[in-house]
Amino acid sequence: MSAEPLSMEKALERQHARSAPPKRMPDLGLLKREFRALGEDRYRLDVPEMAVSIEIDRLRREHNELLGELAVSCGIPGAYTFDGSLSVADFNVSSVRARQDRAKLLAARSNAPQFDWLSLIEEFCQRLLRAEREGQPAVDLRLVARPSAVEETIDIDGLILPQRHPSMIFGDGGTVKSYTSLYAAGRMAQNGSRVGYFDWELAAEEHRDRLERLFPDHMPKIFYARCDRPLVYEADRLRRIARENELDYAIFDSVAFACDGPPESAEIAGKYFRAVRQIGVGSLHIAHITKGENADKRPFGSAFWHNGARSTWFAQLSEATREESALQIGLFNRKSNLGKLRAPVGFSIVFSERQTCFRRADLADNHELVLQLSVRQRMAAALGKGSLSPEQIADEIQADVETVRRTQRRYKNLFTVIEGGRIGLLEKRSS
Repeated sequence: MSAEPLSMEKALERQHARSAPPKRMPDLGLLKREFRALGEDRYRLDVPEMAVSIEIDRLRREHNELLGELAVSCGIPGAYTFDGSLSVADFNVSSVRARQDRAKLLAARSNAPQFDWLSLIEEFCQRLLRAEREGQPAVDLRLVARPSAVEETIDIDGLILPQRHPSMIFGDGGTVKSYTSLYAAGRMAQNGSRVGYFDWELAAEEHRDRLERLFPDHMPKIFYARCDRPLVYEADRLRRIARENELDYAIFDSVAFACDGPPESAEIAGKYFRAVRQIGVGSLHIAHITKGENADKRPFGSAFWHNGARSTWFAQLSEATREESALQIGLFNRKSNLGKLRAPVGFSIVFSERQTCFRRADLADNHELVLQLSVRQRMAAALGKGSLSPEQIADEIQADVETVRRTQRRYKNLFTVIEGGRIGLLEKRSS
């Protein structure tokens, strides 16, 4: 009858027993130990005198148990390590049996069975569970620093985005949303931010070509990551990329391919934004629109896509320029949780053989895009060259005469009625 195969731990124990003399290890209770949180779901316990550290990352709850990736590094002479790492594997923090099994493995791998690995693992698990239960303490809001309006927003040629919160650009297919987002990423990088581009649609080669066309003189540094799985499964990798490269901001292209279920589901939208929060950087997300009435008001799918983003922008391409070498798009702020709605932004995009140029454009000059402006904005544009009668204004901006009069009365700080009942801009009255 053949002997039962030895486990790795048993094999290492026997090998060490034959080849290495017993080591005298210091009492763990006399050694200094340092436990600290490195992030929302990342903790570490160090024993400096032994060059031992235990770190857990990617914490998650499954079936009421706390799991994570446990990495142990060790500087004990004779330890079997790879690049200083003794062991890296998933670990069930809630399981007593898992603690015992991992301690046996570490004792064998470290070639130091006299070191009290079980006590160290037990202490780490207890500290971790306590920290998770307590969470972050409450704070007195009166003592929290007030955010600076300048520091809290990013201005990309008039496109205003929150610096630390998720924003969304949504529009129909072919409205150059990805191109516009890459341009925004490049402008952020030029201004000193470290930006990532997380892509579910194209490939690195296409974005590299676009980046060179947008910035032919000097391509800004963009950290690109191709994604093939839904965001909830890519979040760990993207969080690591963000942390290792110290990213300030990231583009997510696009929501439809990054969600792990039907976009119409509120649960799917909630899971998506929880994953975004775990990655921990400011972000711009590209989404599509639904077909039908009010498609320009919010992105396709559950209302929680619109609700979850702190700022949303609708992108519309002027059909008059779709087939030409110069396109014109308008970006219209549909939601702003952190301040007032921002002014619309227009861009003219000129394509040549080797270069793509983004330039600001006046939406009032485009007969299609101007219709996305509010009546107030269209009136202000129409009156820029002089006063007009309510009927003339209504005809020019394609609005009802009574709507024009009501808008004038509502915005008396902007419009004024002059001789003959004509309406003019308030700042024009003295001229």
